[in-house]
Amino acid sequence: MLRFTIVRSRTVTWMSAGFAALIVMTALAIAGFLYRQHGSDAVRHTVEVDARLSRVLSALQDAETGQRGFVISGQEAFLAPYLASRDAFDRHFDRLRELVVDNPEQLAQLSRLRALAMRFDDELDRSIVLRRAGDVAGSARLITEGRGKPTMDAIRGLIREMEEHEATLLDERQAAVSRIALAVWAAVAGVVTLLAVLATTAVREAGRRASLARFLPEELSDRLANEDDTLRAGRRQHAAVAFVDMRGSTTLAENLDPHDLSLFLTAFRRRVMRIARLRGGVVDKFLGDGALVVFGLPEPRPDDAARALAFAKDLVEVIARWNVKEEGHPAIRIGVGIHYGDLFCGIIGEDMRLEFTVLGDTVNVAARLEQATKAHGVPILVSEAARHAAGSDAGHWREVSRAPLRGRAEAMAYYHPGGTGRGTRPWLSDAAPRRGRSLSDEKGAPPPWTSSTTTRRCRRRSRTGSTRSSRTDGGRPRSRGVSSCSASCWSAPAVCSDMGRSASAA
Repeated sequence: MLRFTIVRSRTVTWMSAGFAALIVMTALAIAGFLYRQHGSDAVRHTVEVDARLSRVLSALQDAETGQRGFVISGQEAFLAPYLASRDAFDRHFDRLRELVVDNPEQLAQLSRLRALAMRFDDELDRSIVLRRAGDVAGSARLITEGRGKPTMDAIRGLIREMEEHEATLLDERQAAVSRIALAVWAAVAGVVTLLAVLATTAVREAGRRASLARFLPEELSDRLANEDDTLRAGRRQHAAVAFVDMRGSTTLAENLDPHDLSLFLTAFRRRVMRIARLRGGVVDKFLGDGALVVFGLPEPRPDDAARALAFAKDLVEVIARWNVKEEGHPAIRIGVGIHYGDLFCGIIGEDMRLEFTVLGDTVNVAARLEQATKAHGVPILVSEAARHAAGSDAGHWREVSRAPLRGRAEAMAYYHPGGTGRGTRPWLSDAAPRRGRSLSDEKGAPPPWTSSTTTRRCRRRSRTGSTRSSRTDGGRPRSRGVSSCSASCWSAPAVCSDMGRSASAA
């Protein structure tokens, strides 16, 4: 069964309102255009009706002219325009009927006009019949008496009445078109104003979201901008927390110009942000040269712990490559602690200063694990809970310790993940190998910041096998060569493998 979730968003609301306003404005514009076209059609209709009425009257007048010419002269040639005008009358009258078929009042007027025209034609025909019969005086008397004049006057009056009626209809149609056009333009102006308001609101909303995104995680800024009540009220959930810290930041601050230090830290943070986003994590905050990354926001997922572990491995690998690539900057050493468990996420603080954060013992344990990476000489430490949540596909694990973490009384097991490539090498943490552990246990190339001079010095001392005693520890002399070499190469165990063997031989 499919379930659809409706996401309430101000942006979606404003966009929907703007889209609806555009549709309304388009519909109004189309309606206005069509109604204006209707007004133009009404003007054309009136013009054509007036023209047809004028032609009907002209046809009757032409017929009267032909009739009088034939009666006076007796020539059949005058009958040709008489007959042609009668045909023209019928043609124009039929077109008039088509034009006013939707107006009963005008149809009634046309019927009266037809009757008057037929009476006028009968009077003309009577005089023509008398003239053909040879009664010249009788046909002339009909013309002189002017029996057709009243009928023609009635026809002219009726046509004038029909023209005035058509002009009245045109005025009414134009007034209606003007009112509709005014209403349409007013509606369009209102829609345009609404669109301007929506655009202004959208720009402000975009600016507010951009401002939130500058100071809050991008994954959360949209929900906070939409006034997500769950984030504002806070909630408890399970999530994976990864604490990242850069070693030796105090030394960096002493040796670098403040501007160069800011550029250096920005580049470091950019890499943390990029990898966190790639693995679906949210950088809750940067703590100086460290970062708190949460996996499980804004909604928890089953693979939160696995993605946190992948983030740590990727970050270690990227930092190692960065050290090799950028020889000009100081070498970077990092530690990452990962824990999985229950925590609180939400907005805390007063109204004048609010902050989104995560709180709980899960966050504290992750911070302690990150601190423990320094003591155990590994770049990544993962708690038992995070290891279990990451699943069997997370790779091989090596248990580092079960001792309580600093500041905690409860003992817990924590692990170092295998298969991190170059990132597993101890020089990515600033811890030295513990006493009793051979410096040649770690394999690999020397760290990128080890100079060739230091390498030659180590090998030279290994060949000379100097055994000058610097001090006595328990009755056993300590080799000055070994002591000075280890002080110089404490972070480069691979270079000192020969040194270890020569010191043993000595």
